[in-house]
Amino acid sequence: MKKHNMGNNSGNIAIGGILTECNEFSINLMTKENFKRYEYYEKNEILNLTSGVVGGMLSALDGSSFNISPTVFASCSPGGVIEDKCYFDIKEKILDEIKNMQNLKAVLLPLHGAAVTESIGDLEGDLISSIRNIIGNDKPIVVTLDLHAHVTQEMIENSSAILAWEQYPHLDPYETGVRGSKLLREILEKNIKPKMYFSKTPILHSAINASTFGQTPFAEIMRDLKQEEKNNPHILSSSLIHVDPYIDQNNMGGGVIIITNNDIEKAKNISLKFTKNYWDRRFEFEPKLYSPQDAIRDGLDKNSNVLLVETADACGGGAVGDSVQTLKELLNLAPNEKSLTHVVDPIVAAQCVELGVGKEIKILLGHQVDKQWGDPVEINVKIEKITDGKFIYNGGIWDKTIGEMGPSALVTIGNIHILVSSFGTYEWNCEQFLSFDLRLDKYKFLVVKNPMNYKNTFSHIKNIYILDTAGPTPPTCKHLKFKKMFTYFPKQLDLKFEDVLLEYNN
Repeated sequence: MKKHNMGNNSGNIAIGGILTECNEFSINLMTKENFKRYEYYEKNEILNLTSGVVGGMLSALDGSSFNISPTVFASCSPGGVIEDKCYFDIKEKILDEIKNMQNLKAVLLPLHGAAVTESIGDLEGDLISSIRNIIGNDKPIVVTLDLHAHVTQEMIENSSAILAWEQYPHLDPYETGVRGSKLLREILEKNIKPKMYFSKTPILHSAINASTFGQTPFAEIMRDLKQEEKNNPHILSSSLIHVDPYIDQNNMGGGVIIITNNDIEKAKNISLKFTKNYWDRRFEFEPKLYSPQDAIRDGLDKNSNVLLVETADACGGGAVGDSVQTLKELLNLAPNEKSLTHVVDPIVAAQCVELGVGKEIKILLGHQVDKQWGDPVEINVKIEKITDGKFIYNGGIWDKTIGEMGPSALVTIGNIHILVSSFGTYEWNCEQFLSFDLRLDKYKFLVVKNPMNYKNTFSHIKNIYILDTAGPTPPTCKHLKFKKMFTYFPKQLDLKFEDVLLEYNN
């Protein structure tokens, strides 16, 4: 492993944070065990990281005159809200390390921006402000966020600079870490004085039409913003924010963060210009949807692979992954077609492990973890393969790290193949299916449960249907029953920009 710079004599830069995305419509409570299945590092363990946002931060500090002072870094696949005990324990460890640091010069925080605990609606704002209260107002705090962030006034006011990832699907956590550290070095070494302005409006939409690649409206806005940043010498950083719509907090919305060198008026004008553009294109973000029945019937007439995108059950958005709504329709309408899906069901997974390969079993599958979205299906299946559920991510946020589905089984009912796992995991490049040595091109119908990352593996498939099913990560926010958000698009279609605009600055 690479050994990162442990310092010279110009002072300490603290690094640490919590990086995960929460879903308040899911019952999937996150505990420290969730983080330990992905990334949980304390103190010098962090210095071994060479990938992801932390790896990027560390690499850009190598060779500097500053000492890297690690605290705690924890990240995991999205889920429901975070258990208070888990957050308070991690927070206390981070704060204690910072309190005890000698000659502290700055703080680097790799965060997400959409984390919620049982009692705190803005984890990132709480953590940043707690650190600010310890270190005072004269030391910089530089924060990196996922672009799917709920950026709050508390976050803006207590940070020196906030930079968001620029790509979705997420290909640039490492590069964003580099950008964050480089900006921090400019602040410390060149006396840069960052002024940050954030404007946003209550546009709540799924990720379906929000790739930063191709011809999506989000991609076009991002390209225009980055061209502005390239051409405008006043801009230190620009970030386009697509808020995570699956939390339920006040004043949610998407918009633009602009950072300049000590010129808040220029930051304001540029931010407002691009946020207005985002608002004007809001109708373009609503996707075309199909019922599972219509999608399967239409797909039966196609001569090539068919992709059924059940994004309402996306583990990468905090859902459990235990929906069988689409599976039921495949059983009804296409029982003889070779099909593949994934269902999280720890009860069935344990039953399969106990019985062993080759056995036949009657199972009650699905909707046994988060029961609010549907009913299980009773089927007779054959157990084809059993694994420990471990796989290696090939790219993305957790590139080269181990994913853990827990004890898992591949079962079949006729030509329909079902991967049954104990835990839900983030879908990136279909590593879960590939860990069972499956030939994905051999399946007529493939069910994926993510809103965007399927394009990594299935860019060649032309027959793609976005399904309108029930779940905590629906493809349209029209289906969400918010308790704190009352005014937002697409609930209201006649909103005016000037009436819903929010503006924050530091």
